[in-house]
Amino acid sequence: MEQKLPLVSIAIPNYNYGRYLKNCLESVLNQTYPNIEVIFNDNASTDDSYEIALSYRKKFLEKNIFYRVGRNKRNMGSEVNSRICLQYIEGKYMYFLASDDAVEPTFIERCVNVFETYPSVNCVMTHRKEIDENGKVSETPPFYRTSCVVKAEEQLAVFMMAGIAIPSQCMRRRTTTLKQNKHMRNCQVAGDWMNNVIYALSGDVAYIKDPLCFYRVHSSNETSESERNMLAVMEHYTLVNYYAELADIFGYKKAAGRREEAIKKLGGMCVRYAEHMVRERRYATAKRYMELAAVFDEDIINDPTYQEYGWEIGRLLRGEESSGTFASAYSGRTVSYDPPEHSIELEGE
Repeated sequence: MEQKLPLVSIAIPNYNYGRYLKNCLESVLNQTYPNIEVIFNDNASTDDSYEIALSYRKKFLEKNIFYRVGRNKRNMGSEVNSRICLQYIEGKYMYFLASDDAVEPTFIERCVNVFETYPSVNCVMTHRKEIDENGKVSETPPFYRTSCVVKAEEQLAVFMMAGIAIPSQCMRRRTTTLKQNKHMRNCQVAGDWMNNVIYALSGDVAYIKDPLCFYRVHSSNETSESERNMLAVMEHYTLVNYYAELADIFGYKKAAGRREEAIKKLGGMCVRYAEHMVRERRYATAKRYMELAAVFDEDIINDPTYQEYGWEIGRLLRGEESSGTFASAYSGRTVSYDPPEHSIELEGE
């Protein structure tokens, strides 16, 4: 009976996450879905990641799970390492699991059930829990209030405004990946967002509101070089325009029509990044972010929180003492949303 179930390929690209790798691999071993293969590829880690991965060969063999362990001779970059994993995938469905993340035992089974029930679905996303470096778990509201299948055009319009999910939340049809690769662009920051958009171009997207995966949050990575040099926000601006062009080519007028709204939303992103820069005492960069926010969203200058941030950054640049008050109006999503119109509630979810 197990041989009749579709094969699911789980790709685990890794670089220096030996500290979390056992938790990741154990969560794969504990899956309730029996027909899986695991493709692990190490990107020339300098820690014990590769040795840990090799030590799991016997455990996967005992469960009759194909388990490939590869290693690059040098660091090829995360995107290339993921492509190397993709070369070895054979399954009908594919899943990229970050080696510092983990999944609930029923993750694969529930995603496959959705795919097999709804042939129009190209991607299944689940909600997630967040887990810090010490294993402390926290929860956030699901994006949609109900588990649902969202029509391609409607979900693409949502993706114009928000990425929603990282790779460990998404399982995809392999055939769609091969078909849509021609639309992919190399991204230094927003590759996850790009993947979500590309899948929504050619099929419906399902959402399971239960948190079935654990996303690792690293406190040391709260800010990154892409924020410090302003690359992240500029890449987002470029991609918004690219997505609108793709949506227009595919005839998705609603998504294409959100170009200006999506650009305006980048103003709030700039303010969030400005706050990060203040924490790092990079006050000049924070000021540039505030100025760029007003370029993306000219109305933001009337927002009291924006004005407060501006005054605070001005004080800091002049060497004056900080007031210590930074509001959280730009801190991110705190509510769940109703699914878009024409969505279908998932059976049994």
